[in-house]
This record gives sequence, structure tokens and C-alpha cells, in this order.
Amino acid sequence: MYYDELVQLIEKVLNGDFEKKVLEQYMEETFDFEKIYDSDDELLTDVFFTLKHYLSGEEEVNKKEWLYLKKCLLGRCGYSMEEKMRVITE
Repeated sequence: MYYDELVQLIEKVLNGDFEKKVLEQYMEETFDFEKIYDSDDELLTDVFFTLKHYLSGEEEVNKKEWLYLKKCLLGRCGYSMEEKMRVITE
């Protein structure tokens, strides 16, 4: 659920070809926030809220984190918060 859309958004962020307000509006129109919040999918909720907070200006996200999240969404590795923290603090 929503993995493809999230990969596309991460690619836009990584390529810098976006306006934060436009992507934030796209997210509001495309995603069911409650469904994501209530899901048991830790990867989905982490990526979604990382994007939401980044686009709203609440937090900065480094390239290593984006690449890790994208890799997980594409199924190239399993997701864990511990691994994410390790990757982004290296």
C-alpha cells in the first residue's frame, strides 16, 4: 500500500525537482492519513511521517536516510528502526 507513490516522492526529494508545498498538497490529496497511522506497517508509517515532517519544514532528513528508506520500499532490504539509525549516524 502506497510504496510506489512514496518511492516517487523520495526520488523527487533526492533530485531536488519539487516545491515542498506542492508535494505536501499531493500527499494530502493522495494518502489516507488515518489508514497509514492505524496500519501495522512500520516502514510505511515511518516513511510517510518522515516525508510529511520534512515537507512541512519540521525536520531535515539527510540523503543516507532517504536512500535507506527508498531501498526498503523497493524490497532491497528489510526495514528496522535500529538499522535506519545506524545508517544515518555513520
